[in-house]
Amino acid sequence: PVVVLDIKDCFFSIPLAPQDRERFAFTVPSLNLKKPARRYQWKVLPQGMKNSPVICQRVVSVILEPVRKTMGRARMIHYMDDILLAAPSRGEVKELQQKVI
Repeated sequence: PVVVLDIKDCFFSIPLAPQDRERFAFTVPSLNLKKPARRYQWKVLPQGMKNSPVICQRVVSVILEPVRKTMGRARMIHYMDDILLAAPSRGEVKELQQKVI
């Protein structure tokens, strides 16, 4: 049996360290340039940034590592926010699913 899980809003669930927020800042000009441009900083990992997928993959991997060590015959594959769980029996898959959730 196999179970597929998807972490909802995975990127937006990963907080950025306060000292790193400036690295993810962006500026929005005002309409018709009548007012000064406004600068914003992400507090969470934004989508679309070059390094965001690598950071997401690493964070999810670190979170899942303790579960990986207790899996026995079960298998877990993850890519970004998608996690595939497989085991020889439904009971083992269900047990693994509970550990991951």
